[in-house]
Amino acid sequence: MPSILIVEDDSEQRLQYQRILQRDGYDVETAENSISALEKIKEQMFDVVISDMRMSSRFEGLELLREIKKIDPALPVLIITAFAELNDAVNLVAHEGAFYYLEKPIQIDVLKREVNRALQSRGALTEGEPDSEGTSPDIAVDYIVGESEKMQQLFKNMSRVIHRGVRQVLITGETGSGKSLVARALHEYGNRKDKPFVSINCGAIAETLIESELFGHEKGAFTDAVQQKKGIFEVADTGTLFLDEIGDISVQTQSTLLHVLEKHEIRRIGGSENIQVDVCVIAATNKNLVEAVKDGTFRSDLYFRLNVIPLHLSPLRERIEDIPLLANFLIQKFNDEYVDAVPKQVTQRAMSALCRYDWPGNVRQLENYLHRIFVLSENTSIDLDELPPEILDTSLPSTDFEIDIPESGVALDEIIKEYVCAALAKTNGTQTKAAELLGISRRQLQHRMQSYGLQSQDFREDE
Repeated sequence: MPSILIVEDDSEQRLQYQRILQRDGYDVETAENSISALEKIKEQMFDVVISDMRMSSRFEGLELLREIKKIDPALPVLIITAFAELNDAVNLVAHEGAFYYLEKPIQIDVLKREVNRALQSRGALTEGEPDSEGTSPDIAVDYIVGESEKMQQLFKNMSRVIHRGVRQVLITGETGSGKSLVARALHEYGNRKDKPFVSINCGAIAETLIESELFGHEKGAFTDAVQQKKGIFEVADTGTLFLDEIGDISVQTQSTLLHVLEKHEIRRIGGSENIQVDVCVIAATNKNLVEAVKDGTFRSDLYFRLNVIPLHLSPLRERIEDIPLLANFLIQKFNDEYVDAVPKQVTQRAMSALCRYDWPGNVRQLENYLHRIFVLSENTSIDLDELPPEILDTSLPSTDFEIDIPESGVALDEIIKEYVCAALAKTNGTQTKAAELLGISRRQLQHRMQSYGLQSQDFREDE
């Protein structure tokens, strides 16, 4: 489903545009000012931005357009303009990179036409596009699996990156969440899959050696340089370079790296010639680079250069619904790997305990625990007594309670719908409170309501 961001400080106009585009099946986010819009663009991928030219925020349409182009140069931006500002709007299209302008009052057919044109230019409506209506991305590398809304959005964004040949991606997420697996998937499913994939952990290399590792050196460049050495940028030429823990490199190395990303050329230490390189750079970090920019430990220009396309891996504790899928996937993986071992499965009681645990080490920790249990256990089932004590020591006591599902099956969507309705009724239609009761985000609740055809006003008591 193509995603659109509307930036408008007039709440009525903002809501009107949102409703029009949502009725056409688009995923529509809104922002009341430029600051909020930039935060959203840095957090997730959009296919089109629609922005008013004049807003009451600290900076207006032109400044917002320029900042967007720094983050994602290919992102189409439609400018909403009054007749008196028409010349300025035309100038934005001709010289500043705006996609087109929409003159107030906006005609619905013109809005839909220009949005459709912008989406086509972005590639979001091309035939066979993995995020088009009715299809889903086909990405399955190791255990990048999940049915949660967050993982499905990640898969969609990954598919967009893959099919559009994006050359710079920033992956964020906690340790153990699977950032390196996402990087590998982007390479193996992309147009560079037959070219080199080179990975380096920036945090594991001494500061005195990092530039030599990245850019190479000539013989005699320093004491231990007994022969010429190619850096990983050269080794990865025409392929993909994965810079893990990019937040750990020094400001000095950041400056050199920025030059390489801008000019697509490197110079070996001690060398006198520039060497052209064609590399897709995927960077990853478990740090908050926005905070690092604020405290001066990470260059803002390098951050914007790397953050062309942001991909975020949510921690496992925020997508509990994926734990059973992951656990079963991993157990099957071990069943296939250890052919001489007794095949195993996780009992419902043990699975409930896995779902209650916070998993500070994320997917990697889950894999390690299940791997250990699988190897050491001689039973066919993994039950509560085989789980580590820290998993059992949760705020909720273990229980023998099991849900009895009839042979005829159940309609899970109907059960979920009943809970959504009950939460809305309990909160008198207040979506934020209802979402809190259900333990999901307001956006997730709205997605459920939309799919079930529910409206908040249907649950409000008469005044």
